[in-house]
Amino acid sequence: MTRTRTRTLVGAFALAAAACGRGTPDSTNTAGAKGAQAKPAVTGDPAVVSRSSLDVVQHLQGELAPFQAVDVYARVAGYVREIGVDRGSLVRGGDVIARLDAPELAQQRTEAQARLLSSIQTAQRLHAAARTEGAVSAHELEIADATVRADSARTDALRDMESYLVVRAPFDGVVTERRVHPGALVGPSQGGGGGLVRVEDHSRLRLTVAVPEQLAGVAPAGRDVPFTVSAWPGETFRGHVSRVSGTVDTHTRTMAVELDVISGGKLTPGMYGDVAWPVSRRSPSLFVPPGALVQTTARTYVIRVRGGKAELVTVSRGVAGADLAEVFGALAPGDTVLKRGVDDLADGDAIILRPAAVPAKVP
Repeated sequence: MTRTRTRTLVGAFALAAAACGRGTPDSTNTAGAKGAQAKPAVTGDPAVVSRSSLDVVQHLQGELAPFQAVDVYARVAGYVREIGVDRGSLVRGGDVIARLDAPELAQQRTEAQARLLSSIQTAQRLHAAARTEGAVSAHELEIADATVRADSARTDALRDMESYLVVRAPFDGVVTERRVHPGALVGPSQGGGGGLVRVEDHSRLRLTVAVPEQLAGVAPAGRDVPFTVSAWPGETFRGHVSRVSGTVDTHTRTMAVELDVISGGKLTPGMYGDVAWPVSRRSPSLFVPPGALVQTTARTYVIRVRGGKAELVTVSRGVAGADLAEVFGALAPGDTVLKRGVDDLADGDAIILRPAAVPAKVP
């Protein structure tokens, strides 16, 4: 009787286990069906890719600098006897800036002149003696003449060095710094310290503009460009684009462009200018709303919509404006893109567009 009851219990447990086993696949299939549900469609506003000529103005910052600027040094060592200019003094090229004293230089010139006189007299005596055949060799005459030439050259060099004791302005300009006073010991620059004075040419100025890399290819060489400065609100000045560096700085990713500016007595070095930089291209460009661009660490792209599906199209940025951004990529005029891109869409994801947009126009 006990054995019969045991068999009955074992059979009941076996049937229960089989029933559990049959229920597990049904549960798995249900969970799989739920996981395989399609990703919900994204709803967004459309924008139409437009094609137009690029002709806009970008505001860039520039800094005014003197057209010429130089630190004036003494070419020989000496003491400042007098200095006739100060900060703000106007000078013309060749005007005397300072006079120096160098007693040892005068002594060297006196010695050189005495040596020259002695060598001339010696050469004259030898030439007179040479009239007697065999008295003086030709070699001795050559040495005497060479000595005269060497002593004469040294005397001239010392005389020229003495002329350097008068320090003159190198060009027309204004003295912006005075660094010495009478009695100061000065000398040639040896890579350190400043000169006697600093002279700058303010009649013409250089306006240096750091042009971003994406605009470097459209630098308007030879054109006049307007700019403003905060010191003269409401007034517009103009500069002529004269020099383009032709190289992009690896740190700032900008190219230096210089404009020649006539100061007109109002502009001074050190002022910052807000430059209305014209940007145009020879061929038309493609434009999308700035919000359509999606930037990731790997690439920049827009989301094109075709047949209700997303296509991620890689593009390069061009000139960005307030309403439109220039792009370069596998797009065509009339393509529909999401007006505001999102970074969680993949190729083939469903997109529901709101009513069609009117193609954007370049302002």
